[in-house]
This record gives sequence, structure tokens and C-alpha cells, in this order.
Amino acid sequence: MSFILSRLKLFLAFFLVLLAGCSQPKVSYVNPAHPVVLISLDGFRYDYMEKYDAKNLKALARGGVRATSMQPSYPSKTFPNHLTLVTGMYPSSHGLVHNDFYDAELDDVYDMGKVKEQPLWLWGTPLWTLAEQNKVRSATFFWPESDAEIAGILPSYYHAYKKSTPYQERIDGIVGWLKLPPGQRPGFITGYFSLVDDMGHDFGPDSQQVQEAVATLDAYIGQLKQRIDKLPFKVNLVVVSDHGMVQVDKQSKIDWQALDDFSGYKVVNGSTQLMLYADENISQSRMAAQVKALNEKSNGRYLAYTKETIPAGLHYGGSHRIADILLDALPPAIFSETKRLDEAVGGSHGFNPYRVKEMAAIFIANGPDFKQGLEIPSFENIHVFPVLASILGLPIPGNIDGDLAVLAPILTRADKKTASGKPVTGTEQ
Repeated sequence: MSFILSRLKLFLAFFLVLLAGCSQPKVSYVNPAHPVVLISLDGFRYDYMEKYDAKNLKALARGGVRATSMQPSYPSKTFPNHLTLVTGMYPSSHGLVHNDFYDAELDDVYDMGKVKEQPLWLWGTPLWTLAEQNKVRSATFFWPESDAEIAGILPSYYHAYKKSTPYQERIDGIVGWLKLPPGQRPGFITGYFSLVDDMGHDFGPDSQQVQEAVATLDAYIGQLKQRIDKLPFKVNLVVVSDHGMVQVDKQSKIDWQALDDFSGYKVVNGSTQLMLYADENISQSRMAAQVKALNEKSNGRYLAYTKETIPAGLHYGGSHRIADILLDALPPAIFSETKRLDEAVGGSHGFNPYRVKEMAAIFIANGPDFKQGLEIPSFENIHVFPVLASILGLPIPGNIDGDLAVLAPILTRADKKTASGKPVTGTEQ
């Protein structure tokens, strides 16, 4: 009898758990009035549209909003700037201060894509996470760190990054998501294409290979726009890049291993930045003296700073991830290990975007929420996040560096509101 009673109790407990699970309210997703598709063309320099006559991108710009250029954040590297675009934060604020860097608290060196293994690498809230938190479905057909759980959340639809994925498959995937029924359709979608950056690194920004890469991606953007226009609802299409590209050459490489005695430092070579993380027993005076000596032997190839003397205008401070000594290369120079000095190089990026014009990126916005035929001056890429969040009706976090007021004039309606019905502000939590 006791055995039967115990089995009955077990069955009853299981039934109650099942019943409780069935009675949980289903997530009710919100469909924004107009979905936003954000496309990144990695390494697409601000002047490539005219330089290589990108007809579809120029048509997209004529029918919407175009910036003369978009200012990347320092350093003008891929992962820091992609995360700035979708968090509205400078790299020193969202945590990914370079493609590679050291964190003493984690006692580890960051490599691109490592947020998937350790979410603590990223301090900001990406737009797809903010969307999901506010019941707007998101989808990512690649974007740096978009396959990592942030705050325990992943996009409703996503793909783990695979560089070999055909570009046509990516375009088809984006359009396929837009064709889903309203209850399943994402309101925010990202896409990522690296071809122009790849060719820029290998052959330089003035090469035929870059020209052909621009033509290839321009054709895909034209196709995407045509297919979007056939949908029974309107979509906002925003095309950006993370940085530009400048010509470099192997003769200008700096052998950092022969540059000085760096014993007592953990050295991370970021190509355009050499980052020196000091052991605890190295004094501030010793670091200051070393920086002075490094600048004296620079010969115009780089600028050396202690963490405390990095120019405030770079917005690159306030984080233990910033190196104790930073060597900032000046093009065409880049830092290299001794064994790689003879390797050929075409183009590079990562240089100070406030002084190297070739680092500038693109911004084009076309769709029902954007004005038409408008060209605006250059602006910093921290301001992309708040304007997209506004269109999607999402609350804008108060800890971001971007300001909705900067790009609000490009919107067709100045009275954008959040999903809660409250006006969007730069301080709303």
C-alpha cells in the first residue's frame, strides 16, 4: 500500500508540475511598425561608393539618408566597432577594447568570438538582446558576438559564424525571416559581409580586387532592396561599415620585439596598437620613463602613452583593460613579430580615426522611418544604436555614450515613442 501511495504522490507531483508549466503565459512578442535590417559591410571605406561607382548603394542613399562619412570609435578595429554600433557605447565602455587584449581580473587574453565562452567579456547590451528583453524578436545572420548568450538571452534566430557561408544564402535567410508570419517575424535583423575587408587587407584599398569586392556586395545589396520592396509591408534598411582601410607595406613594419626590453610586461600585439600590461612591481615612474624613451626612438612611426596620458578625445580610458603603456602606430607603420616581418601586407585599419581620414566608415539609411534625399555631416558611430532602438520602440539605456538627439533629425517623425508609450530619451532605463 505504501508503495502505491508513494507512486500516486509521485504521479500527482509530476501532474502538478506539468499543469503549472502548461498554465504559464506564452511570450507575446511585439511587432514594430517597420522592421529594421542592419547590414554591415566590413572594411567598406567612406569613399568607396564614388571611388568604385557602387550604383545600388548610391541609389539607396539617394532614396534615404546618407552621411558624408561615419566616425569609427578608437581603435578602428572590427570587433570593438561592431559592438559600438549595436550598444551605443565606446569600446572602453562596452568592454571589447580591441580585437585582442588582456584582462587582469579574468587573467585571460580576449580573442574574437570569446564572449560565447565567457559573457563577462562584454559589458554592454547589444540591440538584439535589448529587443528580446522587450518582446521584439531579433535575428542575426552574423554579427560579431551575436551567437553569445548575453544576460542569458540569444536572438530568436541566429547562426554561429561561418565565414564560408555563401553570401546568397545570407541574403535568402534575411528575406526568409521577413516573410515569416507576424507572430514569428523578427523586428530586428542583422547581416554581415567581410569580402571588402578581406580584399583590402590582402591587396590594399586601391586594388582591382577591392573594386571587384565592392561591385559584388553592391549587387547583393541591390538584390536585397528589390526583394524587400516586394514585401507587403515596409522595412527600414540600414547599411553601415565598421571602419575603412589604408595602404601599408611590409617595409614599414615595426619589429616590436627588437624595439625595447619589455620584460615585466604582458605584451599583446594589436598590429596598429602595441599594448603593454605591467607587472605589479613596475612603478609609474618607470613606465613614464619608458614611454619617454619609446617616443624618442619613434621616428614618426608611432606615439607612446601611459594609460593616464592617452588623449581624452579618444574616449579610451576608465577600464582596467586599457594597457598600462599603449603604442599607437601611425600609417603606414604597423607592429609585427620578428618572424612575420617578411609577410606581405596590402592594407590595414585600427589607426586613430580622428586623425586618419581613411579609417572613416559609411552610413546609409533607407525606409519608411527615414527622410529621403538627405545627406548629413559625419557623426560618431555611438549614435547609431539609439536611433535604431527608437525606431523599434525600445527603451534606450541610460548608460550609453550615444545620444538620440544627434540622429533624430533624420527620422520622418520626431515624436518617436517606446513600446511602453513613453517618449524615448537618452536617460530612460
